[in-house]
Amino acid sequence: MTAKEQSALDFGADGDRLKKRTVKDGLLITFEGGEGVGKSTQAERLFHKLQSFGIDTIMAQEPGSSDLGNNVRRWIKRANSSSPLAETLLFEAARAQLMFETVRPALDRGKVVVLDRYTDSTLAYQGYARGGDLETITQLNNIATAGFTPHLTVLLDLDPKVSLARVSNEPDLFGTVDGSNVPRIDDEGQRRFEEQPLKFHQNIRKGYLEMSKADSRWCVIKADQAGHRIADAIMKRVRRLLIERDIPESVFKS
Repeated sequence: MTAKEQSALDFGADGDRLKKRTVKDGLLITFEGGEGVGKSTQAERLFHKLQSFGIDTIMAQEPGSSDLGNNVRRWIKRANSSSPLAETLLFEAARAQLMFETVRPALDRGKVVVLDRYTDSTLAYQGYARGGDLETITQLNNIATAGFTPHLTVLLDLDPKVSLARVSNEPDLFGTVDGSNVPRIDDEGQRRFEEQPLKFHQNIRKGYLEMSKADSRWCVIKADQAGHRIADAIMKRVRRLLIERDIPESVFKS
């Protein structure tokens, strides 16, 4: 599904499209966290919730959501080894393309962009976990994004010993959006990061928590709660941001 298709929202039996609400200068909301914390599920929940309020919203994923990004994603998942710098440069190339092709045009049109991973992922994974130079990664992040910082970053935090159980072939202990209990099973050869040693994932978590202390844009949420409680906490923060940007409070009561 393309970003344009994702952002389409029709109302009424006649299929008449209501004018979707936009936000001045747009709003970029990013989701971060280690493997198995439920980040992608919550990003998708927020995307659909904002659409239900008639707010012009798109969702994208890093790396992905572009031809270049999808190719990088496939390569990274299957590569047996590469240097932290090589990984970083690949992610930055995909990121630059996504910003050029999708994110910046959407923000310029006043859309809300829900982005599953962004620059903080590269710092956490290739920096804190794989030993890449944090200053270099920060500089490359700034080049790829022209220094564009998210308005809100949601960090779902969970002990890796717990979260990694979600990406095994065991049932997901916390369920899915519809409450079903199903395993998350990746294709063979597609679980490179998940299969790293526990210390790798602990360093990712450490990196995220350190970064979150430095900037008020972060919203840290414990991911060991029921999914609907996490979604409510995220929506509460997003709602406040939208009201500050002149979205009427009555929109959220409909």
